[in-house]
Amino acid sequence: MSMPVLTLLGAAQDSVAYVAQRSGPPATEPYMWAGYAITIGVLFGYIALMASRISKSKNG
Repeated sequence: MSMPVLTLLGAAQDSVAYVAQRSGPPATEPYMWAGYAITIGVLFGYIALMASRISKSKNG
């Protein structure tokens, strides 16, 4: 996987922790878990896309 993709995923996950809220600190556990879930979803989606492209290129 290329470094820019990993950097983008890391930045997306990290930015979730600093979403401003009306009351309370910006970094809360639910926001962190949401960030991890989004990051993992995007990562697995990217892996599935690359696997699909590799499979198509081998078949024809």
